[in-house]
Parts: sequence; structure tokens; C-alpha cells
Amino acid sequence: MKKGRFALLLLGLALLFPLLLHARRVLPLDSRPLVAAKYAGWSGVLRLWVYEGWPSGSGGLTGWLNRCAAGFEKRHPGVYVQPQAVDADALAGFAGSGILPPDMLLFPPGLLDSPKGLAALDVPDGLREPLRRCGMWNETPYAAPVAMGGYIWACNTTLTDGVPGDWRSAGMSPAVAESEGFRHWDAALLAMCAGRYAQAAPEGAPQEMELPGVDLGLAGSATPAPTSAPESAGALLPCRLPEGFVFDDDAWRRFTGGEAPALLATQREVRRLEALSGQGKGPDWQLAVGATAFTDQLLCLAVVDKEDDDRRALCEAFLDWLLSEDCQGGLAASGAFAVTDAPSGYGPGDALVQLDAALRDPGLVAPNCFDKIWPEAAKNIVRDFIAGDGESPALWRALAARLRENPNILRGGG
Repeated sequence: MKKGRFALLLLGLALLFPLLLHARRVLPLDSRPLVAAKYAGWSGVLRLWVYEGWPSGSGGLTGWLNRCAAGFEKRHPGVYVQPQAVDADALAGFAGSGILPPDMLLFPPGLLDSPKGLAALDVPDGLREPLRRCGMWNETPYAAPVAMGGYIWACNTTLTDGVPGDWRSAGMSPAVAESEGFRHWDAALLAMCAGRYAQAAPEGAPQEMELPGVDLGLAGSATPAPTSAPESAGALLPCRLPEGFVFDDDAWRRFTGGEAPALLATQREVRRLEALSGQGKGPDWQLAVGATAFTDQLLCLAVVDKEDDDRRALCEAFLDWLLSEDCQGGLAASGAFAVTDAPSGYGPGDALVQLDAALRDPGLVAPNCFDKIWPEAAKNIVRDFIAGDGESPALWRALAARLRENPNILRGGG
């Protein structure tokens, strides 16, 4: 009897063996042991210092960053990412403060003037082409953008049907704030006004505008994109500002109080306008894209050079995770935008869909992470634009060329 039972047991196991092999082929493999083995040399806390510098639509990216850190920790058992908000001076002085430096930095362009103390990286594969050089120094990458914001017009529909091709001839003046630490409204204004418009549009018809090499037609947007200009380039004129134009720290109040026809806005102002509208306050408004794609609102991640290969590998894996579709697709919840081709997560009815689409233009221009002196060049070029000492398309090309220069060469050293 016992021999018979034993024989039946062996037969059952023999029949189960092919089923187990088949299940291994068709069921998903648990990769966690493989991941753990890859990073088995180190476990503990990865310290991340964060200074954002510019506001997202929600006011900050802390929630997005914490969600991404939690997802990374699940995929790397025993490893914990500890984001810590610090002030600008603390982050800028990370290498020489005498305090134990963090493992990673998250910062806006212009906070650091060189990659001293940072580890060289590989440019992440998923990063969009216009952003791939943002973290370069002497042709070597030391940082990479992981999130961004941008600029867009908000128009008072009671005062204007849209953005005019030329502010001066339209007899209108946009409300534009003074530049601040990490939002340079002057450079953004020049980018937004860098197109040309048709001189002789029929009375009552919207002016046609030529965009300088940029196609920003947005399917389903609330505001039509400017149409293509006639073939005769001689009939096109540059955009001009009204005489006496000045930047105004009271720009938000003037627009929301119904005094200004348009406001140069970012994702933060758009969300604030939505909140006002929800309360039945503020003007009726719609959004319109500018002539060219520009942003200085980047959040860049760098790895501190600690000569610890295991720790560095984990930091680089965290950078890759921030650029994954899982993380990039969650940026909409914080009112920011993807730096890869992944969707940012905005629904079709969201006002920020327009800005998201504009930032995906292949002609997007952005400053280098380690260039602290470009704002001064921008100020001088924009001063010429305001004074009428040059045409906006040519002035914008000059500024765009300056932004593409290598900051290492600009400083004359390595």
C-alpha cells in the first residue's frame, strides 16, 4: 500500500513539472531579487538637497518628489531617499560648507556656476533633445533636468480677442512682472514677441503672424494658434512694445483688476486665475502661446562626487527613475511638465495642456544649468527691444545663441 502511494506521488510530481516550466515562461518574473543583487553593495539613506527656485502650478514639487522617492524605495529594498528642502545659499555652498554634503542636488539653472564637487553623468536616453545640453560643462554632462515650467499669455477677453501681432500699433500694453531670481520675465517677453505679423490684415480680422521656425498649432486648444504668414516676407513686420513700456511688479493686480489686456504668466498664475474664476472673481480670460518656445524654469538633478561607486550607481538609478514614464506622468498633479516625451498627465480639458504642448516644441530654448551670467546678457538685449533699437526676431536669435553657448568657454577655464 505504501509503495503504491509513493508511486502515485512520484507520478503527480512528474506531471506537475512541465506545468511549472510553462508557468515560468508565461507568468511575469519577479525582478526584485535581480534588482537587489545589482545594488547589493550598499543600502541605507540617499540624502537629496532640494531648492526649487520657481513655483509649479501647485506652488511646489514636494508632493511629486515624495511620490517618486516612495516608488524608488519599493524597487530598491533597503534604500531610502531623503529629500530635504534647503535655502539657495546652502545648496550653492554644498561642497565647502564643512557640513556633510548630500548625495544628490535638485536645483534651478543659475544657482551653481560650475560642476565643482559633482560627478560626471551619462545623458539620460529619454531626455528631450533641446534639454540634453542643459547640464553640460566642457562637453561633459553633470546634471539633467527632471521637471520644468514655462510661459504663456493670459488674455482678458473683454479687452482683446487675442495676442496682437504688434502691441504698439494695437494701442495695448501687456502686464509683465519684473524679473526675479529664477523666473526671467524679460527674456520670456522677448521670446513671446519674437514673431512677425502681416501689415495689411482686413479690418476686423485677426492679424496673421509668422513664427520664427516654430509650429505651435495646438489641436483642441481654446485659443487658435497664429496662422502662417503670406509668402511675401517683405509684408511682415516685427512685434513692438508700446512706447514707455515698463516691467511692473503690480502686473498681477492690474490684470486681475481688469486694467491690462494680457498678462505674461506661468503655470502658477494660470492655476491662480482658475481659482479666482472658481470664486466668480477676476476677468474672463483665455490662454495663448507665444511666438517661440523658451523656459528658464528647470529643475535639475546632479550627483555629488563621493567616490563611492555603489552609492553613485543608486543615485544614477534614481535619476533614471525620475525620468521614467511613471514619474514624468505624475507631474500634472503638481502643475509642472515632463522633460521627456512621456505625457505629463494633463487631461484634455486642462488649461495647462496648451503650455505643455508649447514646451514640447523641438525649437525650445533653455539656459545651461551652470550659467549664472546669461541674465545680464538678456537684460541688455531686452533693453534694446523695449527701446526699439532692433527688431524682435533678430534680437531673440541673438539671445538664443547666447543661451546655447558653453558656460565653461564663457568663463575662460575648465
